[in-house]
Order: sequence, then structure tokens, then C-alpha cells
Amino acid sequence: MDKKFYRNIEDVLRGIDASRSAEDMLRETLLQIVAVCAEQYGIESGRLYREQDDQFTLIESGGEYGESITGLTVSRDYPVVQDLLQRRLVMISPDSPGFDPEIEYRFSHFNYAAVLVGEAPSYILSFGIRRGGGDDDGDLHFILETIRTAVGLKLRQSSLENQLRQAQQIQQSLLPRRLPELPGFDLAALSIPAEEVGGDVYDAQEVEAGVLCLSIADASGHGLPAALQARDVVTGLRMGMTEEHKISTTVQKLNRVIHQSGLVSRFVSLFYGELEETGSLSFVNGGHCPPLLFSTAGEVFELPSNGPVLGPLPDATYRRSFANIHPGEVLVMFTDGLVERKRRDPDADPPDVEEFGVGRVIATVQAHRHRGAAEIVAALVESVRIFGGNSSWEDDVTVFVVRRLTKREYSPKSVLDAVSRRTSPLQQVGD
Repeated sequence: MDKKFYRNIEDVLRGIDASRSAEDMLRETLLQIVAVCAEQYGIESGRLYREQDDQFTLIESGGEYGESITGLTVSRDYPVVQDLLQRRLVMISPDSPGFDPEIEYRFSHFNYAAVLVGEAPSYILSFGIRRGGGDDDGDLHFILETIRTAVGLKLRQSSLENQLRQAQQIQQSLLPRRLPELPGFDLAALSIPAEEVGGDVYDAQEVEAGVLCLSIADASGHGLPAALQARDVVTGLRMGMTEEHKISTTVQKLNRVIHQSGLVSRFVSLFYGELEETGSLSFVNGGHCPPLLFSTAGEVFELPSNGPVLGPLPDATYRRSFANIHPGEVLVMFTDGLVERKRRDPDADPPDVEEFGVGRVIATVQAHRHRGAAEIVAALVESVRIFGGNSSWEDDVTVFVVRRLTKREYSPKSVLDAVSRRTSPLQQVGD
């Protein structure tokens, strides 16, 4: 009986949507247990009470009196309730100390069992029991303990999942719903967390007319801790924009904040740039994957690091570097989850593991660089997904593409011609 009953309860709980509120989940659990266990285990009715001030209010009733008694209350001071609050599991009959027929028979004429679950508020699950006495008491104790333990675990699971959903909503709220427009440019981005939430983040904000701040960051690890740190990065950068700091000053201040957080085992890589309508780009790269700039001549240039990752060194300095994006050129920013996506050959001896790598990023972009930014992003993500055999993501993946339109695609009167090819030398991939 023990295994079968536990499987029955497990099946009941598995079928209940954990995304619902704790109270809705308990309502459904109560009614399902009564429906499943009535004939075989003698559970004839069920009631759910919610703690409210100095009493418990009946909010759900199944079997026997049904919904006609919902809304009735019982005081916390009632001896039976006091016993339940202390022991968290009780079996009640007319022989129980403090039993008051005038109170009890409003709710049920069965002997019953009750378990206390949840906190702030607490709930009472009460079951009218058809009992035969003798060995039935031992079986009933097992049934109650199973219900109490299983429902408690389901409540904790539901609470954790709700917290993760809230964290996901917070993180999604940090990502721009729509990327801002910059005349003459096409922008697109996509972030895919490896878990419910991740440590990758991107942002684009208008600083002034004709100027955008662009950023992409990767907090070490993934999951909730990384997501919280990524949130701090976005918040810090936006504050720096508001206060009109130089980008190098903003990154240095953010580095100190991350260091002071006390998470010494964690760090954040960051690329943060300021793009003007003319194509001029000033940037700071704090240990992030070098973005790739694709020229119309087929050359590919890296925008390398000019400072360490943020967090470990409180006094780290970050200097600005400069580039220029000309018509037809494409800037691709990404996190290491893209290039480190793995393909495994289990039949090789020893097993062969190959990473997607920068080379495949370059080949994919070169094949699609005449298309829109969103199409380039989609092509990259699809290529790396297929490369990994459609397996689950091992790390967060983020891609941010900026493509400057050609004069044929876009020729506004306000755009000034760039006066120089590039304002500082860049490292060309392959040099």
C-alpha cells in the first residue's frame, strides 16, 4: 500500500500547475486527493482553511457539505487548532481533548485528520476519514505524513519557481523592448539564457540626438547569481549615461561597485561603446570577447580589450579606443557562449570535442553581411545551435549586430561624411 499510495499522491501533485498561486495549488490539491483517495483510502471529504488574523477561514470544501459551508471560521484559540499548530499533524474524533461538537459538526460529521502547511499565511488541509479502527490508525498516519511532506515540497518548489519567474521578468525588463533608432544604422540583438535566467545582458540607449550608447556584458557563471550581477551592470551603465560621465569613467566606477559587492569569485566582462551618427565609435572593452568589425573589402578587425574584466581589481583603469563604422560595414558583438558552443563526437577515441570558434562566426557573418541586422543575428544563432547538435545551451548566448546602411539603402541629408578611414589602428583578425 505504501508505494502505491505515494505514487497516487505524486501523480496528483505532478498534474498540478506549479505556476499558480500557492492558494490555488492547495485548492486543487485538496479536491484531487479527495477524488483519488475516497474509495481506497477512506478519505470522504476535504476542507482548506486559510490563516487570517486570529482565526482560520474555510475557503474550499469538497464532499459532504460541499461549498455551502465555505466562509465559516474557527478560532486559533480552539484547543484542537492549538494542538495542530504545535504538532502540525493531528487526528480528531469526539474523544480528542477539547473536542467541541457545536464547532465540529458545522464542518463535518466524520472523524477527520488535519495537517498544517505553508507559512505567512498558514493553511490547514482537513480530511474527513472513514475509519475502521485498529491497524487503520497506522495507515492513516502514513497517509497524513505523505500528504504533509509531499504538499510541503510542492509549495517550496512552487515558491522557488515563482521567484525564478520573477527574476526572469526583472531581467527581461532590463533588456530594451525595442532597440533605439540611429539614422543610417540597423540594429538587432538576441539573448538566450542557459537556465531560466542568465548572466548575459545587452543594452542600447540614446544619449543625445544622433548618439547611442551600446553595451554587451557577461557575468561569470549563469543562473540567478549571474543574473543579479548582470542587473547591476545595466543599472550602473544607465546611471553613468544619466550623469554624463565619460565611458571610461563610468566603467571604472562600475568596476569598483562590482568589486565591493563581495562576490570576489565572480567577475563581469563588458564591452561599452558610444556610437555617433557619423559612424564614429569610442569604446571600452573590459576583458570581453573582441567584437568583430567587417569591412566592405572583406577584412575583419577586432576591437580588443583595453582593460581587465570588472570585479577582481578595484583600482583597474580603462582607456578609450576608437573605430569608425563606414557604410556597408557590420559590427558584431557577442558573448563567449557563442564561440564556446561545443560539438562532441562520442565515437572518437578519445572523445572529440570541438568549439564553434571565431572562425565560424566570421564565415557565417561574411555569408550574410549584406542582409539586415536581424537576419545576421538569426543566422548566427541558428548556425551555432545546429553546430551543437540542437542540444541544450551550456552557457548563455548573446549576439548584438550593428550594420551601417549603404548610401543606396540610406542617404539622409543630415549624415556627415566621415573624414577618416579609422581614427586608431585595430587588430585585424589573422594578423
